[in-house]
Amino acid sequence: MSVTVAGNCLSGGHSKVEVSSSDCFKLLHHADSRSPTSIRLAIDNIKVRDHLVSVGQNPSIQVIEHLFSALYGLNLFNVQIDVFGNELPFFDGSSREYTEKLKGMFTEEKPHGFSVDKKVVVSHESSYIIYEPLKKDILIIDMELFHPFIGKQQISLEINEKSFIEEIAPARTFIFTDESDSRLKDLPPYGIGVTKDNIYSTEPLRYKDELVRHKILDLLGDLYVLQKRLVGKITSRNTSHLLNLEFTRKLKDRL
Repeated sequence: MSVTVAGNCLSGGHSKVEVSSSDCFKLLHHADSRSPTSIRLAIDNIKVRDHLVSVGQNPSIQVIEHLFSALYGLNLFNVQIDVFGNELPFFDGSSREYTEKLKGMFTEEKPHGFSVDKKVVVSHESSYIIYEPLKKDILIIDMELFHPFIGKQQISLEINEKSFIEEIAPARTFIFTDESDSRLKDLPPYGIGVTKDNIYSTEPLRYKDELVRHKILDLLGDLYVLQKRLVGKITSRNTSHLLNLEFTRKLKDRL
């Protein structure tokens, strides 16, 4: 069984991705009529540029984080992903479209979770991620986002398929900017623009704390590179893709 998801890309153009069940994870890049190229999913093969995540060197697949988050949230680790283009569809800046297409399509059993036996901490200035082991087979994320434009947003969730679909997948990406940003005058149909005085969006906010929920979405997408479901508690503040990947590397080193 396979699912095809197609749409417009953040940088323009159009691409599609096919996700199918597999005995192990595979990522294949298709270009023209040539045979597909296998791309290794590993932390040292992940790059972050302008707050966007890519995997691979040559070729490289851009903007992978929202699909990977959907796969993590739905517990889909044994899949083959065929990408037709150099960038994944961006849709509305969330994981909702991917999640709607993929949920219920595969009957993969929930994989065993893994935990690390000691606390893991990464930090940079006022940002941090702290992992603590739990005896239960669950992942709890307590995420705080602070910025002068919005004050503090905070949410604590047990991450499972239901909570991901209902509470995380629809949360859209966002930027902090100012009123002179020309993008705010003709806002594209994705994402949220936040200034000191206003919040710009093509539709009403989906949650009053949509921004911090998207931070959890991003973190789960970055954790997907581990190819395992994490068990424990994460307490975090003002995370970024770079900090997430540093955290993921530390977890990987403890396995």
